[in-house]
Amino acid sequence: MITQPLRGPAGSMTRRFDPSIEALRGIAIILVVAAHVIGFGNRGLRVGNDSLFFALEDIRVPLFTLIAGYVYAIIPIAKWSDYPHHVGRKSRRLLFPLLTVGAMMYLLQRVIPGNGADSRHIGFWRVYVFGFGHLWFLQSIFIVFLVVGILDIATVLATRRRWAIVTVVAIALFVVVHVPTRFDVFTISGALRLLPFFLIGYGLRRYSLFDLRGAPAVAVTVLFAAVFSVRMLILFHLYTPDKYFDRVIAVAVGITALILIYSARNLLNTKVLAWIGGFSFGIYLLHVFATAGTREVLERLGIHQAAVMFVIGTAVGIAAPIAFLLLFGNVPFIRTFVLGERRIPNRRRSPALARPRRPSSLPNGSSLGEQHLRSRSWRRRHA
Repeated sequence: MITQPLRGPAGSMTRRFDPSIEALRGIAIILVVAAHVIGFGNRGLRVGNDSLFFALEDIRVPLFTLIAGYVYAIIPIAKWSDYPHHVGRKSRRLLFPLLTVGAMMYLLQRVIPGNGADSRHIGFWRVYVFGFGHLWFLQSIFIVFLVVGILDIATVLATRRRWAIVTVVAIALFVVVHVPTRFDVFTISGALRLLPFFLIGYGLRRYSLFDLRGAPAVAVTVLFAAVFSVRMLILFHLYTPDKYFDRVIAVAVGITALILIYSARNLLNTKVLAWIGGFSFGIYLLHVFATAGTREVLERLGIHQAAVMFVIGTAVGIAAPIAFLLLFGNVPFIRTFVLGERRIPNRRRSPALARPRRPSSLPNGSSLGEQHLRSRSWRRRHA
């Protein structure tokens, strides 16, 4: 099933809920949480950098980004007069959580030694200027939204041919442009990495691309197997490419894998995954607090088996943020400044006067599990 925009009063548009897309979000967030539980170096379970799970690095966050582009393309920006509102909306959605969750993470790393990078060795201002933990994604996707909004208004993505040219250019920029760490302000390097996947998600939705069946699906599967085999050789230090070819392999693994995942979305669609997917952005923001605390508790209890810590840490990393959202998701401060959501409008306000809401373009389903926070009557109207 493809998400179709619905036209309501005065030509306003809303998004039909697509459980298969929500299920893909559920898969993506489970992979992200599991990866952070495993960790690398002195983080997480401190496994070696050649862990098989690192082979999924080219798939996890790119899957979030592809879905973000897909949802954005349902109602893309069409005119310059809408751009300030677009910037303001994304600022609230992404930068408010960056401010609050970033501050909480900084303090957490001072309280719990070994939880990621040691914040005692970096200035607090760096949390907001450079990438900090998993929050680099908020900075990078913010840049992507601003850039794609400009491209849309300028009609650069208005045809399939133009979209294809821009996507190829974005891939080339990711491969050839290296941003030195000291100049990586607002994680622009991450934006370069994410932009191709956002544009592919945009193309999936707007131009109905890459929904493969039969021989095309088999061909892409063979291509994925080939490039992923090269990625495994690199992971286990059996082959060392130059930095440019390494990025070519990374983007090839990501694109082929995501096209196959998207094509199989109806097979992957389950109620549990779709339900988890509805909370995915909130889980992404908050799971590190749950996983770090769980690891500390297990170690104090004398539990050090990696497999046990992985299963419990992943389960708590998903369940604890969901519980937090269900309990406190409608508290005005939490909703606005931690989750980046708009405040819930006054229920007594006439629906005819309410401003039509643009569908969420972030990898967070119906907006941080919002389908579970909305009224039953809202769900009936938009089913």
